[in-house]
Amino acid sequence: MSYLKLATRALTRPAKRSVRLVHSSPAANQTKEAELNWEEFFRLRKQRRLWERLGSLPCAILGLGGGAAVFASLPVDPQQTFMGLDPLMLFGGCSLFSGALGFVIGPSVGRRWYRVINRDLARALDTKEAEFFKHVRMNRSDPSLSSASNPLPDFYGEKINSLQSA
Repeated sequence: MSYLKLATRALTRPAKRSVRLVHSSPAANQTKEAELNWEEFFRLRKQRRLWERLGSLPCAILGLGGGAAVFASLPVDPQQTFMGLDPLMLFGGCSLFSGALGFVIGPSVGRRWYRVINRDLARALDTKEAEFFKHVRMNRSDPSLSSASNPLPDFYGEKINSLQSA
């Protein structure tokens, strides 16, 4: 599937939200905590990663456009060089660097957008993610045994998509 098809599919499809509410006793100030099951957690985590990837594209375009607008408005004297470089080449490189910086910042912006849209599940997702990382940390292989030819397998559990063993 193409990048654009995935983006439109993820943004137009309504999110399934099967959340079980656990009510505490009246002595605990009537707090409600949404508890996610693992299947729902992995689905939401996958959806969040997609939003993070999709956030890179508009941020890169904005960074490139903003950098080009700023550097195009600067006065250029073709007779002088700047650190031995032609000013147009330098300004073009800086514009591309601005786009690359936008692309790097994009996943953070995408995560923030995802949290704003799914704010009702954000706390439950954070709780479940902390539990997941705690489990990954306990079952992680020893980093002292790794080398360039024998790297650590999925140190942070990013490729884990289910609890089913393969």
